[in-house]
Amino acid sequence: MSHLPDLEAWGDPRLRAVGWLEPGRPHAKGEVSEAVFEKLVDLLVDPWQPFAALGSHRCGLCRFSGGPRVFQYKDWQVDLGSANLFLPGEGVVYVAPSLILHYMDSNGYVPPEVFQAAALACPESRGIAYLKALRDNGPPDLAGEFTEGS
Repeated sequence: MSHLPDLEAWGDPRLRAVGWLEPGRPHAKGEVSEAVFEKLVDLLVDPWQPFAALGSHRCGLCRFSGGPRVFQYKDWQVDLGSANLFLPGEGVVYVAPSLILHYMDSNGYVPPEVFQAAALACPESRGIAYLKALRDNGPPDLAGEFTEGS
């Protein structure tokens, strides 16, 4: 995984990186509300992705273990290091690695406020409202073609 500063364009200017952390690179630290954290966990249980990852990534911030492969929170379980979250915002789509949960929980990482607000406002990730939000805020063809009945 490569380090990308928060809110930097991720290829297309309508895709913005959040949470791509690496050792030796600064990142924001502080408090995040449990509501934001829970919403991100829920979205990452079965994230919509326009492509499949070819392999996985371990936490470079964990000195020896590489961090967990699975993140358990309440009744949710999220596989870490092999999925990305595409989160529609205002005129952009944020792209965050699934490891963002571990970074927030274990390393005190705080994503940008605009990302947190987008998470709280995000519709269910497997619904038509989510796909419409991706289509309306991201690059052309990110969400592909769909109709109201699909």
